[in-house]
Amino acid sequence: MPSIEDVLIFGASARAAAFSAIRAGLRPRCVDYFADADLAAVCPATAIDARQINVELERIAASQGRPRWFYTGPYENRPDLVERLSRESQPLGNRAETLRAVRDPWSVASVLKRRGMAAPGLARIVDDPPERRRWLVKPLASAGGLGVRIWDGSTDDDASHYLQEFIDGPTLSALYVAARGAARLLGIARQEQGAPEAPFLYRGSVGPWPVADSVAAKLDRLGDLLAAEFALVGLFGVDFILVDDEPRPIEINPRYTASVEALELAARRSILAHHLRACLQAELPDAPAPSSSIVGKRVIYASHPIRFPEVPIPRFPSDGFQVPPIADVPRPGSVIQPGEPIMTVLARGRDPEQCIAGLDRLERAWLERLEKDEVDGS
Repeated sequence: MPSIEDVLIFGASARAAAFSAIRAGLRPRCVDYFADADLAAVCPATAIDARQINVELERIAASQGRPRWFYTGPYENRPDLVERLSRESQPLGNRAETLRAVRDPWSVASVLKRRGMAAPGLARIVDDPPERRRWLVKPLASAGGLGVRIWDGSTDDDASHYLQEFIDGPTLSALYVAARGAARLLGIARQEQGAPEAPFLYRGSVGPWPVADSVAAKLDRLGDLLAAEFALVGLFGVDFILVDDEPRPIEINPRYTASVEALELAARRSILAHHLRACLQAELPDAPAPSSSIVGKRVIYASHPIRFPEVPIPRFPSDGFQVPPIADVPRPGSVIQPGEPIMTVLARGRDPEQCIAGLDRLERAWLERLEKDEVDGS
């Protein structure tokens, strides 16, 4: 393991990454929008307003001696911030120039088409898209499916949005680690999507998800192509739709992704350790061994205002790889508005069906429990 101990993690939610850091033998300090109770129980955690992120992050990094750091979503969309922080200390992950390139959907589509790989059609809002296609409206700075919707033909959206061809089918996510222009496929997760008023919002991951060997081979090739073309380093994810055994990439996430936690817990090994070796020593791991179980995580979203009750927080397990029933636990008394995430439930199963059934049971039980904590609208 590279000789690094303290690490600063920032993102909308840093809890899963912090737990991964502890499993990798690090001492995390976190800055996110929530500073949830289970995060604060294991490491220093600061909650900041997203609108204050530029000033606050630089101040916090300076106050902590500018340790090594990495980001989770949505800060792949803030290359200017990443660039400023990189001037003072080395990031554990992709730098600003890589983010600008790989988060450009036209750049990615051009690379894929040039190498004979499938890619969804793209169009700009101000252009007249081809007929007989369904389109999604997506923010250029998208994250977690927030703000994505089926296009209704309107041209009201500005240049911060674009059109991507709608591809019907389940969404999966391939997780890679990259170094020296090559990538290693670490696992595949099935994504769950959909929340009230947000049909494409990220809702959870279940993995490792089984795919045919021929699909895995195509994903291997895809990862190597992206790593070489965009100089990716460390962990990155590719969301894709599988159509007739052909993976069609719809988004590249050049950072620690939500599926890392599920795949780590399923395999009972540290994936973040691979990230550190890739970033600090340019080393790739061997191909991962098959996992003996499936792990899923699901975000529960509020349908009405609730005041979160006091609940016992699961202790971080001594071996790090036991699956807690809940995570991202709000502080008691927190008021959560409709459409906002309440918490995450997790389950382990011998196969995907058993794992998903476990998530269903936990979600139902918590929604029933939280019904009595509805906040009076008056």
